[in-house]
Amino acid sequence: MSSALTDPHLGKTLDGRYRLDHLLALGGMSRIYRSMDKRLHRAVVVKILNDNFASEPTVRERFQSEAVIAANITHPNVVSIRDHNVSDNLVYLVMEYVRGRNLDQVIAERGHFTPRQMLSVLDQICNGLSAAHSEGIIHRDMKPANVLLADTGEIKLTDFGLARAASAHTQSATLLATLSHVSPELVSGAAADSRSDIYALGIMIYQMLTGKLPYSETNPAAMMKHHLDSPMPLPSHTVPGLAEDLDELVRWCTEKDPEKRPQDASLLLEEVRQIHSTLSDEQLDFGVETLGTVADLIPKTFTHMPTTLQQRLDDMQRDREIEREQQWLALNSTSGDGEYEVDDDQANESPTTIIAAGAATEVLDLRDAQATRALPQGESIPDGAGLNATTAYARDELPDSAPEAADAAPSARDAKRAQKQANKRWRKEAQIPTHRLRKPRTGTQKIVITLMWMLIVALVAGAGWFFGRGPGTIVRIPSLNGMLQERAIAQMDSQGVPVKVSTAYDDEIAIGRVVDSHPGTGKNIMKFQGIELTVSQGPELFDVPDVAGLALESAKKSLAKAGFKNLSTTEEYSSSVDSGAVISESPGAGQRVPKKNTIKLTVSKGPAPVQVPSVIGLSQEQATEKLRAAGLSLKAGAEVHSSQVEKGLAASQDPATGTAEFGSSITVNFSSGPEYIQIPSFVGLDVNDAKARLEESGFQVKTHSVFGGRNQIVRMQTPLNQEAVRGSEISIYAF
Repeated sequence: MSSALTDPHLGKTLDGRYRLDHLLALGGMSRIYRSMDKRLHRAVVVKILNDNFASEPTVRERFQSEAVIAANITHPNVVSIRDHNVSDNLVYLVMEYVRGRNLDQVIAERGHFTPRQMLSVLDQICNGLSAAHSEGIIHRDMKPANVLLADTGEIKLTDFGLARAASAHTQSATLLATLSHVSPELVSGAAADSRSDIYALGIMIYQMLTGKLPYSETNPAAMMKHHLDSPMPLPSHTVPGLAEDLDELVRWCTEKDPEKRPQDASLLLEEVRQIHSTLSDEQLDFGVETLGTVADLIPKTFTHMPTTLQQRLDDMQRDREIEREQQWLALNSTSGDGEYEVDDDQANESPTTIIAAGAATEVLDLRDAQATRALPQGESIPDGAGLNATTAYARDELPDSAPEAADAAPSARDAKRAQKQANKRWRKEAQIPTHRLRKPRTGTQKIVITLMWMLIVALVAGAGWFFGRGPGTIVRIPSLNGMLQERAIAQMDSQGVPVKVSTAYDDEIAIGRVVDSHPGTGKNIMKFQGIELTVSQGPELFDVPDVAGLALESAKKSLAKAGFKNLSTTEEYSSSVDSGAVISESPGAGQRVPKKNTIKLTVSKGPAPVQVPSVIGLSQEQATEKLRAAGLSLKAGAEVHSSQVEKGLAASQDPATGTAEFGSSITVNFSSGPEYIQIPSFVGLDVNDAKARLEESGFQVKTHSVFGGRNQIVRMQTPLNQEAVRGSEISIYAF
């Protein structure tokens, strides 16, 4: 059964103003109608909440507050709110009517978009969404079905705030209906913010580039798990050949952690325009042979076309005439015999008389008319006195049955009616002149007068055409900012307004789109005055100066002089560039980029640290060569005695291990051989005293007790009175 047979509202007029003409969409939450605003005679869209939602006070309150919020978003890329009503039995919202198709339908029809088409659509989406985010408004239900592509080339966002209103209902299916675009934080129960809209935009970018959703499951639990845990697939895996920057854009927008996404739509818009300006034409038009250009996205065929403005004006005039006729009929009730009753007082006071169709203009005999004399108004007309054949209405107009009627006695009502008829005829006859007051005009005079009247009529008609439909017609300048140049010119040409185009650099508006118009939006002009459009050439490009090898401060000054103020630096080790100097820059020297681009500088930290090798036991020549091979130099230190290392070989080094700065020196101490010390005699001394003094001199002491060692007195030592190597063992005997 068709919706026209089952819809409860179709054909009704809401609040005496909005006539519901056609059901556009039917959902679990609301019904959407294309309607006619009878007061302003323009097409609008009316969204009526279903009874199960409209009956809940919480939903009505949120609907009302969200409608007020959405109505205050004034932007060319956002569907404007015209009116709303929240009452006990009816809750509806009146919105701007956008003639075209939604993005979901266009993706289904085309399969997928070229990168240039996608970036062009995304630019306008972000432009409208940034206006909402700047006011602290979150869409909460971003998806292709809520993006409208108008036949004017404009892209508009719709359904602001309705997702928030639906969430107040415990049985709402809104979250399930949009699970394909819901952000991880909403799945986990956290509050939504602008980054939740960015996540949904990332899904939409993937859809536009591939023609399908990243997660194909329809099971709600599986879909939510994907959003929480599964990595986002990249568009190039489905459509090989897409630029890597597009993969990075999708990955950035769909990060699981909101902190890692763009914080709002304005930041995303900057990145979108940056990508658009850096990708080559070949990358932007990938697949253009089958998918077409940006202009091919504009809908060209529609259903339910609205009437033209002239048709709506004609309808309005017809409605006015019907209304006036109804008012007149209500004020002038008819008598029993079908004749309109007019009071005598009214007949005498009002110079305007309603004449029936039977009282048409008659052809009079002028000879008989000259005999007629105008009587003063109100004077009675004697029967048959002074009346000729033309004025004898009572006699000439009587039907064949008049003799029988005359025989009957006239009633008071018939007499009154006859008197009224006589007075009416008298008023008509009194206006016929009885004397000619001037001579008749000659033929020449008649021709001159006729020509003058023809000239006057021609001038009036020409002026009417000039100011009504010609060059003097008043035209209101529409919003053209951000529109493609071709579409803006075509729109003004269709209204007969000549267009002059000039160009200007603009860092925000994409190439080929209107930056501004003169006169501006909303101004009234005559068609012949024309309009001047300023079209974007894109951002102005500047040559990147060569700063490689310069000190960092000098490089910054050189870039600032060229107009580049956004800089970022990273440090790297370099053996060929001095510490603190620029190793490289990106974009490279000589490239032409906008001033707002960030120039990335790589700054040298000098040579990287090297591992210190061990040279212990090597000769000075061998140690020098080994350190040189590692990027270090040898510094000879003082000679040291060593009983383990032969004389002339490296006995110690500083540092011994770890890393050292490239090119630095390592201090090496070479051995002078073992150290010989004269051994004194400790015979006769206490054993403990002798042991302490020997150890202090650098010897190792071994004590021997003889005969039980009752006496702790040294009686003998070996060796004695000779030189020994420091650290050698000395034996003492106590008995």
